Amino acid sequence: MTRIRRKLRAAQSLGNTLWRSRTIRQTSHLYVSQIAGLVLGFVVSMINTRSLGPGDFGLFSTTFAAAEFVTLFMDFGFFSSGARVLALKRQSPQAQRQLIGLLVLMALGLTLVAAALLWGLSFFVMPLLNAPIQNVLRCFCVLLGLLTLQSLVESVCRGTNQIGTLSLFNLMSRGCGLVLMIGCLAAGRYDLSLALTANLIGFFCSALIALFSFRPIFVGLNQSLEDLRQDVRTYGFKVYTGDIASTASYRTDSLLISHFVDTTRVGYYRLANLLINPMITFSRSLSTTLFSKFAGSSRISARVLWCNAGWLIACTIGMSVLGPVLIRIFFGSKYDPVTQLLPIMTVVALLSGLTQPLNMFLGAHGKGSYLRTTALVLTAFNLLLNFIMIPLWGVLGACYASALALLINLLLHLRYYRLVVAELGEGATRARPTATAGAMLG
Repeated sequence: MTRIRRKLRAAQSLGNTLWRSRTIRQTSHLYVSQIAGLVLGFVVSMINTRSLGPGDFGLFSTTFAAAEFVTLFMDFGFFSSGARVLALKRQSPQAQRQLIGLLVLMALGLTLVAAALLWGLSFFVMPLLNAPIQNVLRCFCVLLGLLTLQSLVESVCRGTNQIGTLSLFNLMSRGCGLVLMIGCLAAGRYDLSLALTANLIGFFCSALIALFSFRPIFVGLNQSLEDLRQDVRTYGFKVYTGDIASTASYRTDSLLISHFVDTTRVGYYRLANLLINPMITFSRSLSTTLFSKFAGSSRISARVLWCNAGWLIACTIGMSVLGPVLIRIFFGSKYDPVTQLLPIMTVVALLSGLTQPLNMFLGAHGKGSYLRTTALVLTAFNLLLNFIMIPLWGVLGACYASALALLINLLLHLRYYRLVVAELGEGATRARPTATAGAMLG
């Protein structure tokens, strides 16, 4: 009994020590909020899959896939650089608020550009995607363009280390849409247009609340514009071009499935992605929380890497066993084809999650050239494999293409991470004699 009491006291002491760590608290809060957001997302998907049916749910998924593809380009490196500059200005709240105001104005302008592109895309959507969503894109182009604000909110919260605001945004963006959907169902009316309206308005309101909680300043922005421009030129645009290449190619899978197969399979594919999101979410939450600390570190702590890997492996095993049961419970037997995609999609999540800390570490150290190279390589392999495998094997081909491309991406990230660690080690070695000589002169 004495030994048991000692072990309990030791465990309690360890728990208190861990909880006092700001990193662990922030990671826990962000992950819990994102998981809660995913749970709300499951509820939203359950309502949509059961109320719209496979056909309209496929059109719903294809509409968002097209909008996300277009809004992906609405960055130009400003949001990536914005996060870095905000982190560098953490000692000057006034300068941070001015920079946030500048970023909000830029995001609204980019939203209008995205809306115009979506309206233009509506005239070519049938031959390109084989999806009758032309009227939907024309009616909802402005609301769909506002999806640009997603990247802005994440960048601002990451740069200011306001993880609580990001957590709240993750919850509200799902919760507000769900409330509006329930209202439509209670009124006895629910169709594709109302589903889109509820989700988009809920997201927009949440983004506004999150951004204006920072009390942005919209005057005296000349210095903020100059700082942002300098960082975009040296870092942000390099990351942007890489992200555009990799993410755009990654998002083409849904569009190619729509073109070569049908929109119903797009719905199945996006449901499989929804199920694996909790795996990647933890890795992303941990890496986002550590972003500012990575900037001052010479390497990633082994505990961080092992914690991330252990979580991903446990989830891979759990999803392989419980995934088919979850699909039947949440979405019904009409979506049984999704079970065929889960084994390979859990591998996709595993590879993506392992890459997250490495990617954030390279970004925190301003290694835009390395990130651009990895993104371009990922793009080339992703596009090549998608165009080969999707026409041959349909949705399953898209899953295999993603897994192979992400494996190459992980190996390349590991290579560049080792190079950066070596560079930082050499810099510290060179600085040591200089410091010693300075001390002797003093």
